Amino acid sequence: MQNEQKILLEHLAKEDDMAYTILYEQFYVPMVLFAGKYIRDEEAAKDVVQEFFISILGQKKRFENMIALKVYLYNSVKNRCFNYLRHERVREEYEAMVTREFDDVDLFWDRVMEEDVYARVMHVVEELPQQYRNVMTLSLEGYKISEVAERMGIALDTAKEYKKEGKKRLGARLQALGMGMFVYVFL
Repeated sequence: MQNEQKILLEHLAKEDDMAYTILYEQFYVPMVLFAGKYIRDEEAAKDVVQEFFISILGQKKRFENMIALKVYLYNSVKNRCFNYLRHERVREEYEAMVTREFDDVDLFWDRVMEEDVYARVMHVVEELPQQYRNVMTLSLEGYKISEVAERMGIALDTAKEYKKEGKKRLGARLQALGMGMFVYVFL
């Protein structure tokens, strides 16, 4: 037994495929049982261990003895279990948040409408001449007119004029599209 363990460690250090096969055969079941203590889902525990073995394929590993190898194997699987559980917790929290939002039908439809209106306004903004479009886009992104002027490298008064004319053109176009009520929301 001692000789077999020494041979296994030597073959792992040489990156020998046979060593990975032996490692898998010896440790897969015990490691799945170990992972099952953290992850209460047998299939998920199997997946975690399987992914771990795949991840170490082709890696040159040198271990002083079998204890060092076992510490490496079990610590690695334990860390992967924690990562799996953390990922599951985040996924569950996200699903709960989405479910809460979808349960609030009014909130859902408000968001749908808001995105639709914003997309339509941005489409109309894209139709504006270049300078007006740049000023309006930056303004809609929340920049102050002084910041817009600075970013565009133009005088403050020029930026104000572009914004004034852009608002006028945008308002007229939205009015023509029957979206006049949204002119004051966005501008």
